[in-house]
Amino acid sequence: MLMNTLIMIIFMMNAFIDRGRELAFLEKRFQSGRAELVVVYGRRRVGKTFLLRRFLAGKRGVYFVVTKLGDILRELSEAIGEQLGVHPPLLRSYRELFKYVAEQCRESRLVLVIDEFQRLAEHDPVFLMELQAAWDEFLSDTKVFLVLSGSSVGVVERTALSSSSPIFGRRTGQLKVKPFAFSCAKEFTPGWSCEDKVRAYAVFGGTPAYLSLLDSSKSLLENIKSLVLEPGGPLREEPYFLLAAETREPLRYMAILEAMASGAATLGEIASKSGLSSSELPRYMRVLEAMLDIVEKSYPLLEEGRRGRARYRIKDNFLRFWFRFVRPNLYLLELGEVERVASRIAEQLDEYVSTVFEDVALEHFSRAVPALRVGRWWRGDVEIDGVAIDEKSKVAYFMEAKWSKHPLDKRVLRELERKAEAFDWKIGERREVYFLYSRSGFTFEAEENVKLINLEELCAQPCT
Repeated sequence: MLMNTLIMIIFMMNAFIDRGRELAFLEKRFQSGRAELVVVYGRRRVGKTFLLRRFLAGKRGVYFVVTKLGDILRELSEAIGEQLGVHPPLLRSYRELFKYVAEQCRESRLVLVIDEFQRLAEHDPVFLMELQAAWDEFLSDTKVFLVLSGSSVGVVERTALSSSSPIFGRRTGQLKVKPFAFSCAKEFTPGWSCEDKVRAYAVFGGTPAYLSLLDSSKSLLENIKSLVLEPGGPLREEPYFLLAAETREPLRYMAILEAMASGAATLGEIASKSGLSSSELPRYMRVLEAMLDIVEKSYPLLEEGRRGRARYRIKDNFLRFWFRFVRPNLYLLELGEVERVASRIAEQLDEYVSTVFEDVALEHFSRAVPALRVGRWWRGDVEIDGVAIDEKSKVAYFMEAKWSKHPLDKRVLRELERKAEAFDWKIGERREVYFLYSRSGFTFEAEENVKLINLEELCAQPCT
């Protein structure tokens, strides 16, 4: 199984990159001494399993994955026996399971992790109802540390986090594990130039399972060929496997994502390019956005929720890359034309990277400005890569990022100043500060209210 292979690779990594906040959250809950019911969730491949196993290290606990919907109680009983070195009795109901767990943690802490719990919750709703009853009756008075972990984000939110969930009001914590931002993703490629670190992030995104496959002794293009393009490459059909595992109509979702990867950003554009009708498209978009968490809807800053202003984009860089460069060339790859496809990618890669560089710059910009409201902004033909406002100080921050092989001159600054005039928040009252991000440096010096950030500064960001 591909998933098992990826998990094994992550376990073989020498360094546990980041996840310090997530571990600290779990450890703090663990140290409470009280009964804890924590929900951990996030998209597939983001490292939930590795995080939880890391947390479990040195603790008295049981880790169980719901892999198939058969005799769950028997399998759980066997896992408890093997991992705790005990001989549990025959468990014939979830209530008996929770009774036994309660007995095991009356005096000392016991961690029980049920991974992919959403499969069980959807298949057998009695599970969560029995957990609710057991928690109210006796489990909450023990030292149990129960973790329900799941990958189908929408299902987890519905079954465990919504107000209609049987365990609503019982959970003591929740943790959404997200892909790495660039500041941490770059740590997977030691020895590569900063330019190639950005390119690698543009191709493989922030998913630890993908990043851990990279061989930094080889070039980025060699990694793309061996991991994505060549027959048997572990990521060659990854998007199809992901959609086939989570949806009933994977080919329809693939058509939508391919349309988005080619530049479609509004519902009308996506419907036109994907071949779906405008009436049926929203249903599929809701699944991609809310259930799978791989598409995001955004609005211009200060125009959130305004009708007709939304844009959609693929959140995951690898999926965006695959649907732009691999999916349209699958017929060539099937013919063995790996080098031909790789050559096409090499020719067009920096054009593709330029849009991801805007995301990398926005990440840094969001941390650099003392403002709570940060985002992109567009109106008509005017687009600004990043805007932030400080209501208290009446300061507006504007950002532009350029992935150019030539140093930027002052024309870029003047163009950003011109575009800022279209952003009408407190115009005439506000102070304006400009941030410029460049792959290749600048031909002029920074000045008051103008910040210049080069690639080296972006790569020097700590992973936090």
